[in-house]
Amino acid sequence: MRAPHLLLAGLMLAGALSGCFDGKGRDPAAAPDLSGNPPFLDYAVPEPDLAMTIFEEEALFDGADGVEIHVRIKRPEGATNVPAIVQFTPYTAGIGTVGTNPTINALAEPLGQCVSGQGVCEGNFDTQFVRRGYAFVYGDVRGTGDSSGCLDLRGQGDVADAAKLIEWVGTRDWSNGLVGFIGASYPGSEAHIAAIAEAGAATGHLGAVIPVVASTSFYHYHHNDGVPYNGNHALGGTNTGYTQNAVAPTINPQNPNFVTKYVQELTCPTTENVVNHGGLDQTGAYYDWWQERNLRAHGKNVTVPVLMAQGLADWNVKPDHIAQYFNDISTQKTLIAGQWPHQYPRSRADNATCPAYDAAAACDPNIPWGNWWMYANAFFDTYVKGIDTGMFGSDVAWVQDNTGVWHRSSEWPIRAGREELQLNLHPGGFLKVDAFSGGSTDDSWLACPHDQHNRGTPLAVVEEALVQCGNENPVEQVVFDSEPLAHDAWLSGVGLVNLTLSSSAPSTHLVVVLEHVRGDGTVSRENYGYLNPAYRDGLNDDPQALPSGAYRVSIDLYPQEDVVKAGDRLRLIVRSNDEGRTIEAYDPGTNTLLFDAANENSLWLPLRPASLQGVRLA
Repeated sequence: MRAPHLLLAGLMLAGALSGCFDGKGRDPAAAPDLSGNPPFLDYAVPEPDLAMTIFEEEALFDGADGVEIHVRIKRPEGATNVPAIVQFTPYTAGIGTVGTNPTINALAEPLGQCVSGQGVCEGNFDTQFVRRGYAFVYGDVRGTGDSSGCLDLRGQGDVADAAKLIEWVGTRDWSNGLVGFIGASYPGSEAHIAAIAEAGAATGHLGAVIPVVASTSFYHYHHNDGVPYNGNHALGGTNTGYTQNAVAPTINPQNPNFVTKYVQELTCPTTENVVNHGGLDQTGAYYDWWQERNLRAHGKNVTVPVLMAQGLADWNVKPDHIAQYFNDISTQKTLIAGQWPHQYPRSRADNATCPAYDAAAACDPNIPWGNWWMYANAFFDTYVKGIDTGMFGSDVAWVQDNTGVWHRSSEWPIRAGREELQLNLHPGGFLKVDAFSGGSTDDSWLACPHDQHNRGTPLAVVEEALVQCGNENPVEQVVFDSEPLAHDAWLSGVGLVNLTLSSSAPSTHLVVVLEHVRGDGTVSRENYGYLNPAYRDGLNDDPQALPSGAYRVSIDLYPQEDVVKAGDRLRLIVRSNDEGRTIEAYDPGTNTLLFDAANENSLWLPLRPASLQGVRLA
């Protein structure tokens, strides 16, 4: 049974924390004053020059292994000593305007794709960066767009190309020698990769990176602790999509590498990406191909400043991708994490249409750092232009909770000085502060792999599962509810569920769902955790057969920043299916929670310290 994350024994204040339920907790009147809208720091980001003439050019240069990397550059015409910002992407860069035939350019390359919420990226990047004195470089990842080679899906080829790209851009005759990377989603991962590449290559040209809603592990984009994700996050969905972009990329026939590149890509080993790692393997196994694409082991080596942004309501690149990576970075780092989906952070409204925080309307007038794009400019002005903005001298994590309030700390998830709330599962559906002390009993649910018929399982096996699971309307989950809270609870970080159970089938999945239930009974928030118990000792170990008797597991929840208000309840659901979110590649059978005074079935929830609640910049 795994202990709570970095739990400090002196902070296990079960009696004090139980006050959330029995009225003996911290006096709400002592909570910090969260009113007011703190100002943006003193540095004034220059206004964009809307009259500027933008010069465009494109080029091919030698990446790693003889691959030609295509770039398109937009910069202030006639300017020298210009800092550069790069977006390195497999989605192609946008409309090409340099060839001899503008009509072919426009047909060959579509509008620049962008993460939702920002419209057309290219026009936005022009306004935010080029018109403020930067060059903006759109680079095509190998095997996509107008770059040659075969798609490597964030492998070592991508890392080596990023190092070459940094050096090439930083040595242009118009450059000031410093380069920044920015991107959201896959291009955000390339920003992480650029920082890792710089740590190895030491070009001296990379100044800073801004990865947004960026995966830090390709395995964990597709899986959660041995459980493959379904939907557009399934192995087959993303890998096939990226690889199809490489097989039939958006191409500009005016580029000199057009014929050779196109012929080469027809012979690329798409089986490597689509078949071997593309959805047919449902075991959840973690092996060398995934390890090569796991950036998390490299965070401690990063040498350049990092500004990370993550949506805590992002179910595409889920918030577990920042859970430890941010804390592992040893250089200057900043985190902006808030209640938005897969997109760039929301920015303060510029008019009177946003008087109060409204998550549904994407409205937030109380952002503590001003407009996101102003903040990103200030970051690059500091580290790529070399301006003393006075804004990034120390590590800071700005994290917004579900009520719209922002909090400041030097790390996230918070490790030092935090408290943790332990709730214990009791038979009959109860979550209590007190440990279970009764006699041996159990609660069971049926694990029904409803989704197997979509994943190549033989028809006879599917029919057998349907007979067992579908005809008798079985219990497929067990539910545990707390009492209403007497005071607010400030949940912050990665929760942990410890279970003692037995399984009748040789394989199963475990899914836990933490719900925030309002006083009126409606559910305002859900959080998830997954485990294939064959990997209960860790992904790096060989899978274990499930024992015939009792075994123990620990399941991480996604990181969260949520206030559970007084009068609300917490609900923990334990089941094996996930209503279409995951691939259910396991055997039908019965899973049973085993209750005994010697068994632990518990929910651990880290709490934000009172001293770090609503802390504002001076």
